[in-house]
Amino acid sequence: MLEEMFKTHQFHEDVPIGGKMHPKWAKNPVEHPLPSVDQGWYSVDCTTNLSSYEPKDIANMVLQVNDKSASAFMQQIRKRISILERPLETARGDGKSYMYANFNPKYAHYAITILRTYYNFCLPFRSWDKSKLTPAQRLGLVNRAFTLKDIIYFK
Repeated sequence: MLEEMFKTHQFHEDVPIGGKMHPKWAKNPVEHPLPSVDQGWYSVDCTTNLSSYEPKDIANMVLQVNDKSASAFMQQIRKRISILERPLETARGDGKSYMYANFNPKYAHYAITILRTYYNFCLPFRSWDKSKLTPAQRLGLVNRAFTLKDIIYFK
């Protein structure tokens, strides 16, 4: 079904710039054919030029689209950074207690940057293809998982 659709569907349109035609993102999403259990139906769009791919290849890529890695990262933030903890209701009900949430935007930014670096370069996980790699390894940015010492001391 997707392969047939991508024979005619385009994520980009050609626009003339300086006498030459250039691809421009058309903001033309498609509905994902397989809804997720927790989110239901959602749309998929592509900002990358796919003109060199066959419809079968584009269909396979669309079938692999999900937000599990972003969701896993958000769960890591919620679990590991206590300064971002939500305020608690007091026992008397007279207001909110921020005793565990010493929120300072500057330090929250630092903490999220550190966690993002750790998550992308140090923390390998097993995915659908059964290989245990970090997100940076999956993208081909690095060839190994780093340790915290490697990150801290830039080794």
